[in-house]
Amino acid sequence: MATYGGVLRRSSAVVERARDSVRSTRKALARFARPQSFAAPPHAEAAAVRAVRNIRSFRLHYALLLWLLLLASLFPRHRATMLFLMAASKLALLYGALLKAFPNSALLRRILDRRISAALALTVICAELVMTGAVLQFLLAMGIGVSLVLLHAVFRVRDDLTASGEETAAGTGGDPSPISEKKGDIEMGSR
Repeated sequence: MATYGGVLRRSSAVVERARDSVRSTRKALARFARPQSFAAPPHAEAAAVRAVRNIRSFRLHYALLLWLLLLASLFPRHRATMLFLMAASKLALLYGALLKAFPNSALLRRILDRRISAALALTVICAELVMTGAVLQFLLAMGIGVSLVLLHAVFRVRDDLTASGEETAAGTGGDPSPISEKKGDIEMGSR
């Protein structure tokens, strides 16, 4: 059989890449919502520190959750608005991909600044939501989503603090105080 200059590839490499992608996605989702990684903060200051750190760490997960909730709330009655929102998010992703592909581009960095582009996209999306009468669905989705994000951000404990505390306790015969106790570690409650 003639290949006409093309190289035949086995599908096993493609399948293996897809499996690796699925595994990494599963690991990220498991890390995001692992039940043993949740605990009540000892005081309000620790809750604020956790929330800021977790919002910084999981901002992509939180944005995806808010976006999916908004799309789900728009689905039954506002399909055109949902499609417009999806198109606007595709344009934002394209702009982000261009920034990643051309990091030293003067056009993308200076003329089309990220903040200006984000403000323009938000203005257009908000205007479209107002014109189609989908403000109530937007507020409902954001109210539910922001409360879920804040609950996750406040109660999610850092993995490295939990793991290091268990490892040092096992390594020192059950007395973790000499190694793991840090001054100013607000999150774990030690002062």
